Amino acid sequence: MGILDNAKEVADLVKKYNDLDFYQKIVDIRDEIFQLREENLALRQRVKELEDSEDISSRLRRAGNVYKLKESDDSESGPYCMTCWDADRKLVNLILSKDRWGTHIKCNRCNKKTVSNK
Repeated sequence: MGILDNAKEVADLVKKYNDLDFYQKIVDIRDEIFQLREENLALRQRVKELEDSEDISSRLRRAGNVYKLKESDDSESGPYCMTCWDADRKLVNLILSKDRWGTHIKCNRCNKKTVSNK
């Protein structure tokens, strides 16, 4: 039985004795418990995001004006937008296209465009 279930059970018991002030205190405590659980979940999610971001940072390498990500099998994925990662910690795939003037690199998130002669 969880803490919210216990608080609800206590509230039901108090309600039977018709003590409205005590019942209201129990309801208030239950609401605070619910808020703390919500905050705890949000904090856990934020910790996971930070850990994931740190893991990605340790595997990124710069290749010209883009980032490449080292995978677990030593291959690389990418290219990824440097602007989106450096500013917002968003790993965004870039769109590559080639023509006679070179390779065009575009990010659909931040709209950064570059041309590479490689």
